[in-house]
Amino acid sequence: MLTAVLIDHHDSFTYNIKAWLKSRFAVSVVDCSEVSQVKPENYDLVIISPGPKTPNDYPQSKAFLKSLPANKPVLGICLGMQMMNEIENGQVKAYYPPVHGKTSALTSDNANYNHVQVARYHSLKCEMAGAFEIIATSENIPMIVRHKNKKWLGLQFHPESFLTGKPETFLQAAVDLCSR
Repeated sequence: MLTAVLIDHHDSFTYNIKAWLKSRFAVSVVDCSEVSQVKPENYDLVIISPGPKTPNDYPQSKAFLKSLPANKPVLGICLGMQMMNEIENGQVKAYYPPVHGKTSALTSDNANYNHVQVARYHSLKCEMAGAFEIIATSENIPMIVRHKNKKWLGLQFHPESFLTGKPETFLQAAVDLCSR
């Protein structure tokens, strides 16, 4: 079984994410205030959780993410994707009206993702840095991104939510990230 560390940004979905991952990963949850003590080499995957506020409210997590080697697999969910984008000099801006507990369909050239309904809980959106390839969008907002040179996958939506269709597809994407 693969191992993962989930950096918790005090989001109500943190333990749903852990439960979503448990069939494929042994998951340790670490509070974001203790992220500097995480030894990433001890894990196959680093997960940057969702959370309230903006990426700039979590300087320790951003510093940790920035310090990771390019070959360390990282899955960023919602706030986690926004952090990835900011580290690579992308912009994170307010999204109005906020989307909380709503579903929308993905648009993608990848048949595994196209038209899949996903759960959205966010009031921010990313204007992606050039370091990322946009894999799927919804309403012209990047929803799935992959870093061009690092083993980073970002999801703006919540794959662990019961509102997201085909959650196993996104779980497999996390596993694949570890084997790339």
